[in-house]
Amino acid sequence: MTSPAGWYPDPEQAGQQRWWTGVGWGGQRVPAAVPAPPATVPPAAGATRTRHLGPLHIVLLSLVGALLLVSAVGGAFWAMLALVALVAMVIGAVALVRGRVSSLGIRNRGMAAAVIGAALCLVVVGGGANAAIHPVAPRPAALLSAPEGTSAAEPSATPTPTPTEVVTEVTEVVEIPFAVTEVQDPDIDVGQVVVTTAGVPGQQTNTYRVTTRAGVEIARELVAQLVSVQPIAQVTSVGTRQPAPPPPPAPVAEPAGGGCDPNYEGQCVPIASDVDCAGGSGNGPAYTPGPVYVVGSDVYDLDRDGDGIACDA
Repeated sequence: MTSPAGWYPDPEQAGQQRWWTGVGWGGQRVPAAVPAPPATVPPAAGATRTRHLGPLHIVLLSLVGALLLVSAVGGAFWAMLALVALVAMVIGAVALVRGRVSSLGIRNRGMAAAVIGAALCLVVVGGGANAAIHPVAPRPAALLSAPEGTSAAEPSATPTPTPTEVVTEVTEVVEIPFAVTEVQDPDIDVGQVVVTTAGVPGQQTNTYRVTTRAGVEIARELVAQLVSVQPIAQVTSVGTRQPAPPPPPAPVAEPAGGGCDPNYEGQCVPIASDVDCAGGSGNGPAYTPGPVYVVGSDVYDLDRDGDGIACDA
């Protein structure tokens, strides 16, 4: 270790400091203290101090650059440069009176005078260049020749032209509604209504002669009509046919031997080889009208739904 004499962290015991004589370690140890912040060393005489741009400088430079760029696009670069130089002259004058404007980097009157001189040069250059690019137009001869104490004759007012009327032809296509009719149809039962022909609207083209004045319509006249599509009427058929009467019920056969089956009550169910409900689809040979109540065995299978009542449908 080649450090000068002083207290250093003990390499043998953590958390302790030990005296270094410059040649070797001494025997004294002390607890390690919190290191003090390093002292600020003033810059050496004659050393150059580096200056950094602050936020205000960056904002001002950005604003000036944006103004110059926009004015260059609009053809007023030199006029804007002269204006910026005038602002700089005002700032330099303030700094010259006060001695400095630290926020803008002007720290003494010498710098303020330099700012004023540079701004004055820019005003002269910018103003001259702008005058060369945009010369002042000469005064009209009428104004130059006007006698002293009198004003030039004012231009006479131009009379407002009378708006002319414009006539054009305009065509419009309109819809023709279809008619609705009803007819009596003997092939359809009474109470039924059927649309036998669907209605279709037609089309008609109207031609107008339109007169406008200053873009506003003032008159319209119908000069022609043309039906391009004929409408088709809607036909509704109303039934007039009477439905056929229902067939008469099948005759009920007389019970053979004059007796009724005791398994049924309510109507006489004859005793036969087979008995069906009258008006049904059975083929007999015997029939019975309903309803019939099953009180015993349903020997003829008349109660199909098993609710105890036969021939009830």
